[in-house]
Amino acid sequence: MQADIERDYRHNFTVNLFDGSFFGLAMGFASSVTILPLFVATLTDSTILIGLIGSLHLIGAQLPQLLMVARVAGLRRYKRLALLMSLQERVPFLGLTLVALLSTQMSAGVTLVLCYGLFIWHSLGSGLTATPYQSMLSKIFPERQRGMFLGSQMAGYSLLSGLGAIVAGGWLANIPRPYNYALCFLAASVALLVSWLFLSRTREPEHEESLNVPTERVIIPWGRLRQLWRTDGNFRWFVLARMCVQFVLVALNFYSVAAIQRFAMDEQTLGVMTGLLFFAQIAASLLGGWIGDRAGHRVVLAAGTALMSLSAVTAAAAPEANWFYVVYILAGLGSAILVTNIVTMTMEFGQPAERPFYIGLANTVTAFATLAAPLVAGWLVQTIGYPVMFGGAGAAGVVALVILLGFVVDPRRRREAA
Repeated sequence: MQADIERDYRHNFTVNLFDGSFFGLAMGFASSVTILPLFVATLTDSTILIGLIGSLHLIGAQLPQLLMVARVAGLRRYKRLALLMSLQERVPFLGLTLVALLSTQMSAGVTLVLCYGLFIWHSLGSGLTATPYQSMLSKIFPERQRGMFLGSQMAGYSLLSGLGAIVAGGWLANIPRPYNYALCFLAASVALLVSWLFLSRTREPEHEESLNVPTERVIIPWGRLRQLWRTDGNFRWFVLARMCVQFVLVALNFYSVAAIQRFAMDEQTLGVMTGLLFFAQIAASLLGGWIGDRAGHRVVLAAGTALMSLSAVTAAAAPEANWFYVVYILAGLGSAILVTNIVTMTMEFGQPAERPFYIGLANTVTAFATLAAPLVAGWLVQTIGYPVMFGGAGAAGVVALVILLGFVVDPRRRREAA
């Protein structure tokens, strides 16, 4: 199997890089940071609902992962299941295209329900895909090359996301509603199809059935998961740090709405700022993955947390709209490092046979913080205001930073030392 992995390394690197890049193009056209919140803002004035749309993807991508753990742990190849589940995160954007086109003929309430229903479908599809997909990546890419691959994939994602966001901003400004939003969602659907075709070209060798597969026929192997959680204290601290990170990342969901409501920023300028965010992610992804492979991902995660916290604090202190250029650049750097290195570091806990359990448990437990963060942030905005909410997000980042530097040990370094 190792010989097959080495032989197919360049092929798998290429096709999965294009998969992630075209997925990024789709998310630029239908960004959960700007395009979808702006579409929801045409239907409701609730800041909680507007902020929640940006976190639904993270919630759906994390919460249902335990449902896949037992099934994934018993597979000899992960690709087929990853492809099947991935369709569930791609098809809903065709539905969003139709909803946008028909939004002027339906009530705002019905349109909002349909919009949320389709996006929840997309989000849950991401969660059902994550465990087999990440298990496949941890198998076909050697440990000291995963960070570079994921960083390169994130860079490609960010590059095409930035281009897509700039194009989408122009469409929103120059094409009348609802055709502008419908065009964004349709373009996202086409890009997602191309992405899926690249993913289907992955070459994955068969491996022997895991000795750690639960013998009892259960959907969720609670006994195995409880044992893992109880015995691995380093993993518990890591998950706690991840939960705190969700409270700083949630600030990103409110930047666009805050810029419009506080400083009357126009949509085209906001599209340029979103493009800057994605372009900043390119350098951060490549550099973060490369450094993480060599120096360990814990230190890089701490740097990303600090940058994201600084972004939130800058947004809290911003006296005028131009400060948001700095806010978006810092957020791009910090969020790219966090996304790339959190996934990579999660793959390093435990032995290969235990990896689906670690991946599923880490992401599902973190989902509770992902769900709570937008609710708390939306409540703070409505009762006190944006500056206090952004300041609180920055403080959550400081707590995560203390946990990462003071309590978490890099799992790869720990394993090598042992």
